[in-house]
Amino acid sequence: TNILINALLQVMAGHFNIRPSLKKFLKSKEGWINFKVGLRTINNSVEAGVIFHDGKVSVCKNISSDIDTILVFKDDSVVWDMIKLPPNEILNLLLKSKLYTKGNLTYLSLFNFYLSLLLGKQHDNFLKEVKKSEIIVQNEIVNNIENRKKACIKGEKVDEGVKYLIDPYLSEYNIYDFPRIKKFLDIHLQTKPEICHERPKLITDWCRENGFELTNDGKPWIPELRQSHSFNYLMTNKKPLIRKNDLIAGTSTTKEIGVIIYPDAHGSMIWGELNTASERQLNPYFISDETKEILHHEIFPYWADRNFRELVRKKYNNPLSQQLDERFAVYFIWKTAAISHTIPDFPKILKLGNKGIIEEIKSFLNNTPQDEIGKRAFYEAMILCLEGLNIYAKNLSIQAKKESISEQDPIRKLELSHISEICERVPENPASTLDEAVHAIWISWIGFHMENTNAGLSLGRLDQWLQPYFEHDMAKLKPGIERKLYIKHAIELISCFFMRCTDHLPLIPDIGNYLFGGSSSDQAITLGGITPDGKDAVNDMTYIFLKVTEMLSIRDPNVNARYNKDKNSDVYLKRLCGVNYLTCATPSMHNDNAVMGSLEEFNYEPKALKDWSATGCVEPTLTGKHFGHTGCIMMNMVAALEMALNNGKHPLMNWEVGPKTGIISENHFERFDDFFEAFATQYKFLIDNSIEYNNMLGEAHQVIRPTPFLSALISDCIPKGIDVTKGGAKYNTTGVACVGLADVTDSLMVIKTLVFDEKKISFKDLKEAIDSNFAKHPKIHAMVTKKVPLFGSGNDQALQIANRITKLSKNIYNSHLNYRGGMYMTGFWSMSNHVAFGTLAGALPSGRLSGKAFTPGLTPEANASMNLLDNIRDVASLDSKNLNNNIAFNVKVVPSLSDSHEKIIDSMFSYVKTYFLLGGMQMQMNVVTSAMLKDAMLHPENYRNLIVRISGYNAYFVTLNRDMQLELIERAEYRI
Repeated sequence: TNILINALLQVMAGHFNIRPSLKKFLKSKEGWINFKVGLRTINNSVEAGVIFHDGKVSVCKNISSDIDTILVFKDDSVVWDMIKLPPNEILNLLLKSKLYTKGNLTYLSLFNFYLSLLLGKQHDNFLKEVKKSEIIVQNEIVNNIENRKKACIKGEKVDEGVKYLIDPYLSEYNIYDFPRIKKFLDIHLQTKPEICHERPKLITDWCRENGFELTNDGKPWIPELRQSHSFNYLMTNKKPLIRKNDLIAGTSTTKEIGVIIYPDAHGSMIWGELNTASERQLNPYFISDETKEILHHEIFPYWADRNFRELVRKKYNNPLSQQLDERFAVYFIWKTAAISHTIPDFPKILKLGNKGIIEEIKSFLNNTPQDEIGKRAFYEAMILCLEGLNIYAKNLSIQAKKESISEQDPIRKLELSHISEICERVPENPASTLDEAVHAIWISWIGFHMENTNAGLSLGRLDQWLQPYFEHDMAKLKPGIERKLYIKHAIELISCFFMRCTDHLPLIPDIGNYLFGGSSSDQAITLGGITPDGKDAVNDMTYIFLKVTEMLSIRDPNVNARYNKDKNSDVYLKRLCGVNYLTCATPSMHNDNAVMGSLEEFNYEPKALKDWSATGCVEPTLTGKHFGHTGCIMMNMVAALEMALNNGKHPLMNWEVGPKTGIISENHFERFDDFFEAFATQYKFLIDNSIEYNNMLGEAHQVIRPTPFLSALISDCIPKGIDVTKGGAKYNTTGVACVGLADVTDSLMVIKTLVFDEKKISFKDLKEAIDSNFAKHPKIHAMVTKKVPLFGSGNDQALQIANRITKLSKNIYNSHLNYRGGMYMTGFWSMSNHVAFGTLAGALPSGRLSGKAFTPGLTPEANASMNLLDNIRDVASLDSKNLNNNIAFNVKVVPSLSDSHEKIIDSMFSYVKTYFLLGGMQMQMNVVTSAMLKDAMLHPENYRNLIVRISGYNAYFVTLNRDMQLELIERAEYRI
């Protein structure tokens, strides 16, 4: 294999050295792209190096010490896989522990791109064969979800905040009453997203012209000032587009649905897929030849060493904490891609406008001594950003006016003229109408995503902030037809806003389809609950947002609803359940009292606490005051358990990386508590490393991408004169998600019950069964799966262990502060990585077999109980103070075909209210049958908008990989 691989690499080098069509790709705008790649197996049976230098490619038999990146293969066979597979599949070998990397991942992506250029036809054939391999399942009766929506019921007007809606459920309206919205929805569901080069090209052009590390006169850039100048240039030169027939101006990209590139973060991960992304099986992206050329020659080479990962690698010499992250098996750190999980102060934009905010900043600037250079630069940076956004809005106004002049349709001409007037006013000035307020939020939202990665940045309590403008507009109208028409306009306007939020997607390399499959940008909107003064917050706009959620049934924005048992009505909670039923998966419902109770230790001011919103998936954030990066670490708890079972070794990674905590075969554990302590030690080891890397990446953000625009809309940054990435926010925390609670709890229950309490099996025999994936031990497998009560079964001992684990998690995280001086918040939810982490885990003491998915969030295992109330009791009985970054409790409920619409809603309402009264924090329901999901696998064309709740977010079922689809099918079903 070694001889042949070296020969093949020589062939590759010859092609690139001789063929002009290939040689041109060795060069960027700055000159030749120079880097070195090594390939070797773990046992060194294969070793080779490829050197790209000054336009020439050479091969060496040994890997030099100055190598940029190394691919380490499990064995010889995996080396051959790499030659045969397209670039997207090569990275997916990481998720099977068949290879791992050491060094700069950007150059790995570039090497993959070069392979795709050389082996293009072979890769095309592979992708075609993959597309042919349909999943064949037994055809089931098609369930027509649309039939549900024909039975809408009316709502009673009981909520004090509802001023104008006679029927708060707005039952007379459906999607067909809004032809433009129906068309937008069809476009959204039928259009292939396209990678857009506008943002990275404008940013790179500015940095290339003005310098990144140093200014043109050789002085070090103040990062905030550099970022603001490039942002101002971006917004000034961004193409002002107004989607045909839309009520809202401005777009995130130049495409109908655009994929935004952030080359200073994870953008170059797509480099290797430039020739294959459009044909990959899952969530393909169209990419034009022009965009390929620009990304390869102009953008990615410039940022190859100027990104978060590589700054850390260079400064800290590729620390162990970074190496663990890049194996994807034990934790994933989101700061490699984003730090954006927060909610800007939109009420401030609406009240003051950018002009008023600039005046506030200038007053601080004028009172700042000249020798405080950094602080003055920060104020200047915020002003530059706000001015850049104003210029973009003016450009939109000019464009709308141009289009109105040439428009032939009189109705559309008026709409465009109105849009022009709005963009001339906002967001520069305070908003005065609902249309202006929505525009101010959307245009600002574009700006936030031009500055920071579109992952988890959230919209907050839009119903609260837009209600005053709705009331103001309605008060001017006569009762009757005028107000009725305006209500319809408000529904259409908010629908346009939702569809605007779907105009962009986060960049996901194919490996991300397995880690975060089906995830959109996770732009959380939060409805209902109570006001900062403690009053019922449910209002007209709450129900308008719920109507839009019901009509569109789209995965993003991610709609979350607060329910306060002391203030909110049953009518409102039933409406939440009704929308959940009609959409199959949304909104996510939160218990106000439990969530706020979990945050008591932080001593937040009472009004701010009552104003909390969900961020990204489900995480609580204090609007406009809090920089918490609530989804920074995805921690695989099961990995710690496996390492405790193997004396610090992770079995699938084949890596003796953790502390030595005891060997089972040598009877090192006399009591259950001894083994629990071993688990705790391994868990702490992983947490400590994840926090170390998270903090290093946080420092990298301060250097590479501070966010002065976002900082202008987060409280205390202006008075302090400090960017949010450096701790300027009033409240600074960091949020983590611990994945696999039920799997760890059930495994520890088996060990405690069968090994130590009842002594029905030796720990050594159990370990042997686990190591063989139970293949040679069917009796043991039957025992562990049938003789031990699980979390979610109503068993007090299982609940006690679950609470012990959540408390352990919180205590370990509480022993650390983040790089901004804030505390860590501990949550128990997952994205889709409970599936990805599962593929990297062996069999468990619980009886779960190797490679199978973990349970989503903290949802009990499917066989824990046939009674949903047992699940509800156990999850609600967890101590919420240990869950202060919230949870994801996923329930799949199945209505009977004979049940009436009202009966179904009443049953869902009873379950949810019972759960909340017991103290449960959060619940989300998938109202689908396994038969429906199986049919969707076979006939995806019939289910293009079937949304499902993965864990903390929604996804279109037909866009998910097979493992994720099967995990959803295998979840427990509960009749209602």
